[in-house]
Amino acid sequence: EQTYVAMAQVHMNARNYDKALQVLGLMRSRNVKPSKFSYGALLRCHVAREDIAAAEDVFRALCKYGLPDVFCCNDLLRLYVKLGQLEKASAFILKMRKEDIQLDEALCMTVMEVCCKSGMITDADKILKEMNNGGVTMKSSTMVSIIEMYARNRTSVMQEQDSSSKALACQTDSSALNATLKSLLDTPGGSSIACQLIRKLAREGRTCEAKFLHEQLTQLGVKPEDSATSTLIVQYGQEQKLHQAEELFESASTSFPIRGPVYNAMVDALCKCGNIGEAYHLFMKMADQGHSRDVVTISILVTHLTKHGKFQEVENIMHGCFHGEVELDTVAYNTFIKSMLESVSKQANYTQLSTYMIA
Repeated sequence: EQTYVAMAQVHMNARNYDKALQVLGLMRSRNVKPSKFSYGALLRCHVAREDIAAAEDVFRALCKYGLPDVFCCNDLLRLYVKLGQLEKASAFILKMRKEDIQLDEALCMTVMEVCCKSGMITDADKILKEMNNGGVTMKSSTMVSIIEMYARNRTSVMQEQDSSSKALACQTDSSALNATLKSLLDTPGGSSIACQLIRKLAREGRTCEAKFLHEQLTQLGVKPEDSATSTLIVQYGQEQKLHQAEELFESASTSFPIRGPVYNAMVDALCKCGNIGEAYHLFMKMADQGHSRDVVTISILVTHLTKHGKFQEVENIMHGCFHGEVELDTVAYNTFIKSMLESVSKQANYTQLSTYMIA
């Protein structure tokens, strides 16, 4: 039996599933009695061929030998998920729960995916709690995937529900999510990993999910990295969601001391949303407090001020950068020059700027 299964596995590794089936069929024709070992190989073959009916037949045969192992359960469940058979997947999970099949990390990940897609959040909570209580250790990547699925489900519920905020909170609040997030934060570099996820979601335009995770970190007393906060604020600006950007900026400044990157992001968002005056005042406030001034933000702000004819403000920024010894790049210098050239009355400043660049 082991020889036949090994040969079938060689064909499966080469994606020759028909040949693998032929080998396993040849084994049976020669009266080699199949065991859980060969049935497991046959199941993997049918799963790879996406043949649900055949896979289910093999799984039923496996059950005659007792509870199938977690690998076989995961193979069949992944097939259901891949083909969008969520009802079958949900029923299969309930059956596994009834028969008390112990989940490993891979099977847990698949079960969580089904639960989140099917809205079985209560079941997901119970499973995660059981794994945590059982001392099952998950890799950081698995925890990140679970956290992302919870965030996605919460956003989906928010979009679909018209009920009161209290009812909504009931459906979306998850102590298991907090437990998973805490576990991630306890791992080396866990906070940075969580912030990477926030940045990823924000850049993909999934701002509701990113904001939710940002809030969860803050509630746990963890300061999100400036890069995570600033990325989300910049994305709000790109989407013309100034109110959300301002809320996040205010929340961040209330919870923890904020630094240059967050200020720069807010200036960028204000510019993109057309609030040039506020952007200028915030930039000057940031400079007065000694925060670093990003050259990209400087160029963006100067460009918008120039378009609105606010040349005095541009001059103030320029002098502030020179006196504050801000290290400017070529783009920033060119932006200043273009602004000065557009102001006929500021030729003296153009000469001063050119002299500064040459020096």
